[in-house]
Amino acid sequence: MLHALILIVFVTTVSGTGDAGSERIAGGNRVNSTEQFPFVVSISYRYQHICGGFIYNARWIVTAASCVMGKSHRELNVTIGAGSLITPEPEEQSISIADLFTFNGFNQASLIHDIALIELSLPIVFRSTAQPIRYSTIDELAQPLEATIIGWGASFEGGPPSTRLLCGTIDNLHADCSAYNVDEYTEDFMICAGSESGTVAPCQFDEGSPLVQETYVEGNAELIAIGIMSKNQGCSNAMIPTIYTRLSAYSSWFIQTAGPQVTHSGFA
Repeated sequence: MLHALILIVFVTTVSGTGDAGSERIAGGNRVNSTEQFPFVVSISYRYQHICGGFIYNARWIVTAASCVMGKSHRELNVTIGAGSLITPEPEEQSISIADLFTFNGFNQASLIHDIALIELSLPIVFRSTAQPIRYSTIDELAQPLEATIIGWGASFEGGPPSTRLLCGTIDNLHADCSAYNVDEYTEDFMICAGSESGTVAPCQFDEGSPLVQETYVEGNAELIAIGIMSKNQGCSNAMIPTIYTRLSAYSSWFIQTAGPQVTHSGFA
């Protein structure tokens, strides 16, 4: 099985990622403003993007354990407020890592409990391009019942990361996971989600990137993180669903390790 990172399948006129004029995104869109998803981060290893993550609070990032397991925190870096992997944004922040914490029950074979917390060496400066995001369970009453995946995943299986941040709609949050063995999918700790139209699929370099759902909090629309990309069977067949780590299962561990989600805007 290919334990890919996330993103949207798109085709360019050449092999690899194209420029603005050559991109043709199937089922997804380029993120034109870093303010649209200010919680998404890029995690790099030896200065190369390897996966995504999201801002938990000013000092902590959530990502996949399979992304950072076995790597020295001294060779990892987190970039906040990036829209491009090659052209820095004016308010982009690059912060080194103080420590890594993978969930104790993480299994590298089945990828159960595929979740990690990154402690940053410096606090994030919150601004319009850098904001935390709440996490919660799936809002089953939402209409339509769908979510959005955001990241820098490859444009084709085996390809390099996308140079631009991309997003796509995942329109089946309760997909049939019979393509996976019984030990590869555990509903209590995983979300099986996919594209009914077969146009959107995570790919390499998307691991750890957030799956977010629009919900309403006190009458106001808000994006909530419900999962992070863990694994799939490659991105060449978008009809096969992807497995995401279910964030709501780790509330106690988040608070014990990284504290509450208290921010300048006051949510916890």
